[in-house]
Amino acid sequence: MKKLHSRDILFKEGSEIQKLFVVHKGELLIQKKEGSKLRNEGTVGPRSVVGIEALFHKQPYPYTLRAMESVDVEEVSKEDLQAATEKLPVWFPQILSILAKRKQVLKENKAKLDKIHALPTLFFLCARYIRHVKKDTFDLEPMIDDLRVVNGLGYNETFELLRGLCGLGIAELLPGENTQIHFYRKNLPALLYRTLFLRMTNKNLPQSLLSANEQTLLTAFISAAKTKGFEKQGSTFVTAKNFEAAYKRLFPALGFRRRGFENLIHCGYLYTSPSFNTVDFSKIEFFYAELEAVKDLVELNRVYPLLDKRLLEAMNHA
Repeated sequence: MKKLHSRDILFKEGSEIQKLFVVHKGELLIQKKEGSKLRNEGTVGPRSVVGIEALFHKQPYPYTLRAMESVDVEEVSKEDLQAATEKLPVWFPQILSILAKRKQVLKENKAKLDKIHALPTLFFLCARYIRHVKKDTFDLEPMIDDLRVVNGLGYNETFELLRGLCGLGIAELLPGENTQIHFYRKNLPALLYRTLFLRMTNKNLPQSLLSANEQTLLTAFISAAKTKGFEKQGSTFVTAKNFEAAYKRLFPALGFRRRGFENLIHCGYLYTSPSFNTVDFSKIEFFYAELEAVKDLVELNRVYPLLDKRLLEAMNHA
């Protein structure tokens, strides 16, 4: 029997698996690393068996166990466990192994779901901090604390989620005394939050917000605006001639036709002068829009379809 005094450590997070432990007396505190800090995750008490999952899967201990009072634990080595299982029916250890693997899979799936469920809150908090600091870069620590309060997501899990977002090309983590996150387009978190919220209330929301044709038209408008556009009354104007030239240069196999613009004009993403519905398409002189809003929309349309699949892949490779 192993005896521990208050604050003694039974094992440390990340240490190699050697034994499992059966708690006979007292309570131990579960602690996990969060950056340079330790977070208290709960307690284990009498009749608890700890370390068995890590031992079965030959992984390091996933947390630190620290005695909160006088504790008695029984140590069970790999050899003792093997000797005990050899006395059981041949099929019993196999069942235990299968159950342990299934439990591990369920645990991993739950961790993924917890991150996905926290995603709207993460976007909401990022948008709020961007508004607060009035720029596209902010310290992560306060936002992570807020996310833990709202969704219960831990520090390490939040960082995995953030690295997944960075893997989608929308942001980057900036190391330093205080780790920061920089969004390439500061309006994108708010737009993603609103889009995810809309999807929760409208199950028929399509996978892509824009059609392929609308995406190409807006991409060409952005290209033409960068080189040939001019500012007027808070909008960026591009001549119809320059717009069409940019479109044909980028997408030579596609046609520059009136029908492709109808939904963009109807939704207020693009405007024309003269008004779209008052003249023949060939008589339109200018296309105009709020350029930054168009850039945000094109980026939103790129990222939104990736959230369901690519975000999980990005988190898995982070």
